Amino acid sequence: MKKRGLWWIFGPVLVAFILVGALFLAPFSLNHITKKDVREASVSFSKNVFKGEAVKTAAFNDHSKRYVPFFGSSELLRLDSMHPAILAEKYHRNYQPFLLGQAGTESLTHYLSMQEMTPALHKKQAVFIVSQQWFTKKDSKLSFPEFYSPLQTADWLRHIKKITPTDRFMARRLLQQSQIKDNELYAKMITKISHNKPLSKTDRKVLAVRHRMLLREDQLFSSFSKSSNWSKRVEPALKKLPEQDDNNELTRQATSVGKKQTSNNRFQIKNSFYSYRVKLRLKQLAGSQRDFDYRQSDEYADFQAVLAEFAKQHTDVLFIIQPVNQRWANYTGLKKEMYYQSVDKVKKQLTSQGFNHIADLSHQGNQNYFMQDTIHLGWNGWVAADQHIKPFLTQGYQPTNYHINNNYLSEDWQNLMPTTDNLAQFK
Repeated sequence: MKKRGLWWIFGPVLVAFILVGALFLAPFSLNHITKKDVREASVSFSKNVFKGEAVKTAAFNDHSKRYVPFFGSSELLRLDSMHPAILAEKYHRNYQPFLLGQAGTESLTHYLSMQEMTPALHKKQAVFIVSQQWFTKKDSKLSFPEFYSPLQTADWLRHIKKITPTDRFMARRLLQQSQIKDNELYAKMITKISHNKPLSKTDRKVLAVRHRMLLREDQLFSSFSKSSNWSKRVEPALKKLPEQDDNNELTRQATSVGKKQTSNNRFQIKNSFYSYRVKLRLKQLAGSQRDFDYRQSDEYADFQAVLAEFAKQHTDVLFIIQPVNQRWANYTGLKKEMYYQSVDKVKKQLTSQGFNHIADLSHQGNQNYFMQDTIHLGWNGWVAADQHIKPFLTQGYQPTNYHINNNYLSEDWQNLMPTTDNLAQFK
């Protein structure tokens, strides 16, 4: 009787644990992601989608619609009518952007996110939007915890067959993050990688079980990442666009809309942004950026890890380099020479390794209605970007010829002051 009594107390708990374990280790998916779910996720900016694998896998496996990853940061959130996602949908182009990024996503977070979607990158196309604001001298990875998931790390470790300089660099980089170094399982494995020691068979078996559980968890919770952006922001914007996909007409409309929406300030900043974010602090912000510097940063090495991954996957990539709002930069004292030198450093890193598809918009920040606010592309800016995006993606994948230089992972490159001579001499 005593044994039977103990079973009635602890038996159900034990059975529950077994069932949960079986559920998380099951070889089948725990949810069904529909085409509508994918469409909404493509403009959702959900952290769960960015950190997860299930929705991205569903999107890039959808053969009825060609979703192309667009990597970037907060500029992607500006869903005005000239946004790439809206132009592609309106004019039934042979691609549809899947937006990966928001405020705080930089190269390190993108590199980890890429580990969950390697089939979408392998001999496929992508667009990568670069912001010079990522390249601050002081490590700015304060947003790393928001976009990190253990599933990303499990995927990265599982993909390592032969340890490369990028793997060792990334291992050292990750061990600086508390989410990694405080996780005994990952810290032990990643420390091995940093010391150029391969994972053992036991490590890989443990990692496989861990990955399956994390993947099931992602599948379970990805269904909670619902968004109304498509119905509330994309569909209304579609109705405002010209019927014909004509660049001159798009420019005319972008200029008209930009003029109306920047009528309350001299910086051509969107009225709502100016009223709530700038106007009350205008005097204090005068000269506030005079000491900003984007020329020396560990971000250059993180960016190199992204380039190495693109090269590994033979991804055909278009890089878009954003400008800053030059009217605002003049007011806040942001130094032009410093800014353009930082752009030259990024371009040297790209072109010297065979990444030649570059839309350099950095000198266009003084054009009318090009920027929506102080640093983000707006109406005419998106139209200008589209003149590069549309032909690049419409023509489809082209074979790549990259040649990775691991010296771009070095502190010498991170700290190099990018003068013309310094850039020319760096090998």
